[in-house]
Amino acid sequence: MDAPLLWIATVVCALLAAAGVVPAFNRRVRIGALTAAVLLAPALVLADSWDSDRIADLRDRPSLLLAAVVAAVIGLFVLGWFFRRKPLWLAPALIAAMPFRVPIDLGGGDANLLLPLYAVIAGGLAATVWGAWRDPAPEDEATDRGPWIGAVGWALAGVVVLYALQLAYADDITHGLQNVAFFIAPFAALYLLLSDVDWDRTLLRTVVLVLAIEGLLFLVVGVAEYVSGELLWNDKVISGNEAHTYFRVNSLFWDPNILGRYLAVTMTVLAAVVAYGRRPREVWGAAACFAALLVLLLISYSQTSTLALFAGLLVLVAARWGVARGVGAGVATAIALAAAMALIAGGGLSSETTSGRSGLIDGGLEIARDHPVAGIGSGAFGDEFTARYYEGEGFAAESHTEPVTVAAEQGAIGLVAYAAFLVVTFGALLSATGLALGGRARGTALAATLLAIYALMFVHSLGYAAFLIDPITWAVLAIAGAALVRVPRPSG
Repeated sequence: MDAPLLWIATVVCALLAAAGVVPAFNRRVRIGALTAAVLLAPALVLADSWDSDRIADLRDRPSLLLAAVVAAVIGLFVLGWFFRRKPLWLAPALIAAMPFRVPIDLGGGDANLLLPLYAVIAGGLAATVWGAWRDPAPEDEATDRGPWIGAVGWALAGVVVLYALQLAYADDITHGLQNVAFFIAPFAALYLLLSDVDWDRTLLRTVVLVLAIEGLLFLVVGVAEYVSGELLWNDKVISGNEAHTYFRVNSLFWDPNILGRYLAVTMTVLAAVVAYGRRPREVWGAAACFAALLVLLLISYSQTSTLALFAGLLVLVAARWGVARGVGAGVATAIALAAAMALIAGGGLSSETTSGRSGLIDGGLEIARDHPVAGIGSGAFGDEFTARYYEGEGFAAESHTEPVTVAAEQGAIGLVAYAAFLVVTFGALLSATGLALGGRARGTALAATLLAIYALMFVHSLGYAAFLIDPITWAVLAIAGAALVRVPRPSG
């Protein structure tokens, strides 16, 4: 397909995804828009890659493509039927599926796709479509969630549509198209599905249990890798371990930094249980699990994830005991983490692990200076950086810093939208948390936890990018929109 037609189709997909997260639209309209976006997304990828060797098997063997479509339809029907019968299982299944990326050989290149999550999203969306068709439309809640929380959907829609529009002048739209197809469209559906959930105490406890069990599973695999000195996959990390004095593990993840990010999220949730829990058994269990997962985080050698965890813990402490006392506790936490890192790492963490990212930041800023207003086009950072500074194999050319990525690809226009998005989303979470300089926050434990995770994800995106193309960000905002209300300011 010609690039202009692909761009138009990608913009349509983004518009449909945006319509699905805007609360002003009728719920059935939102469901229909998201269904169309999710169906259009794989068609975009196929159209973009149809003439390449990556999907040669599908192109040259239509029977294989037909079999894949039939299998997908059957699986979709089964999952839709199951979640229609067992709706309480949907949210835990979505949360459980988020970490897992499956290496797929696309006939000439490998890709790590969120296939388990896509399957659950598709099944949940099928059940939702079924329910919207058969059941009467639910009445809107009378709860006033406040202007900040109400604006989150609009903020998401704005950055999604702008990203697609700015694909128009990228030299190659493939990367940006894939971001829309593989992340934005399905994550918009994820947002709707999680927004429909009744987040009561029982469900929240189930989600904490799911996160803890998965974290311990990652721990078992990671420790086995560390003891054996063998990784399950990722030749780049394997080669790095052979060249360095320290040994990084990635457990069931492709990248140790993605492992670290999910560990940091789980540990923040566990820390919230410790801070707000009332049942001694749950509190002590969460503390023990936190300590165990800290070991895995340390041997992943993900500095970005450790700093992100610190940010999440600092927010939790501030919410639980007040900002003033929280700063002191945060400093003590940072010192403890630094001491543990120094003890276990044995000097393995050094500027050596961050020098490549410094080059990416400097190069990205130079690209942004050369294209200050509109940038070079969405998704174009990698190709532009490679063409300017390095041509060859084995060199990372993907930006690891979200603001730099936005500045280089989308220019000042994108930066303004990005800043507005952060103001709205952080404003929404802060309005529900009710942070105060003295004393604990007036919001719920859930509000404090979501704010802590969101702050964690933002900090992690400064060292590893992937803010809006990670399902955790969308999940946090969806749960906030569904379960939180603004905390009124104290009178007087």
